[in-house]
Amino acid sequence: MSVLLSFSDKSPRKLGSEAERTAVGYLQRRRWRILDTNYHTRQGEIDIIARDGDQLVFVEVKSSQKQTEWYAGNRIDLRKQKRMLLTARHYIASHEIPVGGIRFDAVIMVAKPNGESSIEHIKDAFRIEEDG
Repeated sequence: MSVLLSFSDKSPRKLGSEAERTAVGYLQRRRWRILDTNYHTRQGEIDIIARDGDQLVFVEVKSSQKQTEWYAGNRIDLRKQKRMLLTARHYIASHEIPVGGIRFDAVIMVAKPNGESSIEHIKDAFRIEEDG
């Protein structure tokens, strides 16, 4: 899917904010209910927290000016995944959300030469096996 996301003359922070707003719109068009954005704790941050049906989904948004989608996606390393898990646990506990189906998704946006960007939504982008 192509979306208009201007990559020119933007700081990484502005580009990231625009990508997150674009991702929110993308998910809302798919009938997702957005619960929170830019949720911060001492452990980390989650870009988008939403409901996809009865699943609670924690979404990491990545954008890149590189022409390969995997460049942006590879930045969700194991350290980032663990920080997201800790932040997700905090969100669930502080909002008294019953334990149920949760998943971690990624929305990756990459610049195209024509000024648009491609968007890829990766459901179940990662799973963290916890020590018993």
